[in-house]
Amino acid sequence: MKRSKTVALTLMSASAVMLQACDDPDVEGTVYQNLQSCISEAVFTTQQCEDIHNDAVALHQKTAPQFSSQRDCIAEYGADQCERQPSASGGGSGIWMPLMMGYFAGNLLSGGRSTQPLYRSRDGNSMRNSSNKTVAKSFGKTTLPGWASKPSTSRTQTVSRGGFGKRSSGFGWGS
Repeated sequence: MKRSKTVALTLMSASAVMLQACDDPDVEGTVYQNLQSCISEAVFTTQQCEDIHNDAVALHQKTAPQFSSQRDCIAEYGADQCERQPSASGGGSGIWMPLMMGYFAGNLLSGGRSTQPLYRSRDGNSMRNSSNKTVAKSFGKTTLPGWASKPSTSRTQTVSRGGFGKRSSGFGWGS
């Protein structure tokens, strides 16, 4: 009985993955380091490169992973790979985000454009999207699975929490 349940669950999982693959075609495009590299490549016009770059920067501000401390950001992305963003209210210490190290620009089969900011992994061997999934190893032409060419719809936020050795105390105001 246990074996048949395991087999059934495995088959259901495999079929779900295969169905998703059918609905999510690969996207051909290029991973650019900056605006100038897009213009130099001459795949897009200068205006298109500027629009794509601006879209990637806007998505970076909207979907980049956030950290409550520089230490947490560095632990995930490495030294000199994080930037401080002021808090929305103008006060306080703000948040930390990884630096946008490049962006993907591709053309969808439907005629649309796919753009997303990319971040260098801690080990420096790959670039990741805002969902922290590896999407490319280097700059240049590439083909990404459909899921990898779409930016995250939610922002990842890491909040520093107390751990071993941390103390907490409170004061009560009773009558």
